[in-house]
Amino acid sequence: TAVVSPPKTTKISKTIAKKKSITLKWKAVKNVKGYEIQVATDKKFKKNKKTISVNKQKANSYIVKKLKAKKTYFFKVRAYITKNGKKTYSSWSAVKKVRVKK
Repeated sequence: TAVVSPPKTTKISKTIAKKKSITLKWKAVKNVKGYEIQVATDKKFKKNKKTISVNKQKANSYIVKKLKAKKTYFFKVRAYITKNGKKTYSSWSAVKKVRVKK
């Protein structure tokens, strides 16, 4: 079996904070199946961690909803490709810290 090389690492390019949601925008990666976003309330991604799958090839943004007002969240994104039913992930993007508006 051939070794599947992981996709390129993406980068969160923009965050838009609203009342109870945050819009994340990132650089789209070519030839991927989708993306995974991780959200947490601490830098180490231990507290209230949530993983969101975005199963769109050309996705480059996502609105994370149901967030608490005035709270700070941490985000990171990674791309994945699927080969023979197995997912191969890129490494996580740099962590972005965003504060939700009042």
